[in-house]
Amino acid sequence: MTWFSALQLNPQRRHARRYIADPQSLHAAVLNAFPPQYHHDGGRTLWRLDASDLDYMLYIVSPDAPDLSALHESSSWAQTPPRSTEYDGFLSRLRKGQKWEFRLRANPVKAIPREGQRGKIVPYITAEQQLRWLVDRSPRHGFSIGTMAEPESLTAFVTGKADRRFTRREAGSGSRHTVTLRQAQFDGALVVEDVAAFRKALTDGIGRGKAYGCGLMTLKRG
Repeated sequence: MTWFSALQLNPQRRHARRYIADPQSLHAAVLNAFPPQYHHDGGRTLWRLDASDLDYMLYIVSPDAPDLSALHESSSWAQTPPRSTEYDGFLSRLRKGQKWEFRLRANPVKAIPREGQRGKIVPYITAEQQLRWLVDRSPRHGFSIGTMAEPESLTAFVTGKADRRFTRREAGSGSRHTVTLRQAQFDGALVVEDVAAFRKALTDGIGRGKAYGCGLMTLKRG
């Protein structure tokens, strides 16, 4: 079973301001919404924090229903309780050929080969490079948004870019180092091509950086 949850954060509250500024802290808060055994069982949790002029909305997709009471009490308004709903019903209604408006925040990167070592991960910088990254990956994730060879066919665009910097502690050693995560936000329209692959993309995420607010795609009717 898969769940989709949403919670509106109140930026006037101290904990909410910390979560808004620090993906590492928000990642930990999201994980704390589940019992410890959930993580050992391999549960994949996706989250994304959307900011607008009016509010900050936290979205979560998870294999189990989260307990967002602590996050709500420390970081939200009493008048806006968290919402969680079973996601499987929606996923089961997806069909080939459907058209959806979407939003995705992702970490577009590439691996540069190095002899005798793992490839070096470097981010794509320009909006064109980032959009090409999504176009190239769309077939494996079961949707289409046009082709770079025919720019007039493109139905998605890079609508925002940000570099998120935060400190991460390494498990075991306890050492800390600064992480820079380059994020790109994509908005537009897509067509479902492969239903099974598309459902997997919605529940497993797209690209890297999933622990820090990347990879979760949301849909709405056009």
